[in-house]
Amino acid sequence: MVRTHARPVRHLRLARRTKSVNRRKPNILRRVLGIALLVLIAECVAVALLSPRFQVKTTKVSGLKSIPLARIRAQFQVPKGQNLFLSPTGDWEKSIARLPAVASVSIEKRLPGSLDVLVQERKPWASIRTKDGRWHTIDENFIPFRVTASPEAGLLRVLASDFDAWEAIPGIPLPSAGLGAAQECARWLADYGKFPVTQIEIDAGSKVCLNRVGGVPVYLGSSEKTREKLTALEKLLVERPDLAFKDSKSLHYINLFAADAPAIAEILHPTEKKP
Repeated sequence: MVRTHARPVRHLRLARRTKSVNRRKPNILRRVLGIALLVLIAECVAVALLSPRFQVKTTKVSGLKSIPLARIRAQFQVPKGQNLFLSPTGDWEKSIARLPAVASVSIEKRLPGSLDVLVQERKPWASIRTKDGRWHTIDENFIPFRVTASPEAGLLRVLASDFDAWEAIPGIPLPSAGLGAAQECARWLADYGKFPVTQIEIDAGSKVCLNRVGGVPVYLGSSEKTREKLTALEKLLVERPDLAFKDSKSLHYINLFAADAPAIAEILHPTEKKP
């Protein structure tokens, strides 16, 4: 019998000779390199902390509109020779943020030796008069940050009686339950644009009243369902556009305590008929 193929041969695996490593023997070169690296790091840290090049030399304050620069600088003092990397910027930010008119503050370090102080002031939203007759400028978060003898021009005026005057603490939100409804009214007035209001009143029970130009009060009642009441007022003005032009001589008040049934108290002269 003739074989037509070769007989299979087993593959032989050659064992590799591995050189034994003495792990107990110290690697001198590696240790020397490690020590050199640590020395280099220590020298860099020493230069960064001790070199006069990295001392704070300039401080730039930006973002101020109404706050005096001297008042900001008085909140933090940079000692002479203060190292830039060791500057306690977090503590300085907290100190500046204590000013009632400051909304936020950030301090950034700039190499080789300067500080950039960015201050964001509170944006005035309304002038609110407390029971003692003083006017406080507040932002949209109802935080008073400025006291004035009269309401600031261009701001919404709010007369609030649902909290005591001593509770108007600069930098602390006012404890007024009616301010939320007053803010909703201010937004509606800005969007609608056809109903001029001189001021908003909040009584001791947090009930809201809009004082329209001409001396006509619009009673909204409690702060609940404020948007529904304003929508009802808007529909009423569409049906009775003459109401937007009447003054206190012909219109006593508009009552929106019930949004689905607004009440109009008109002053009729002997020759007039009720519409």
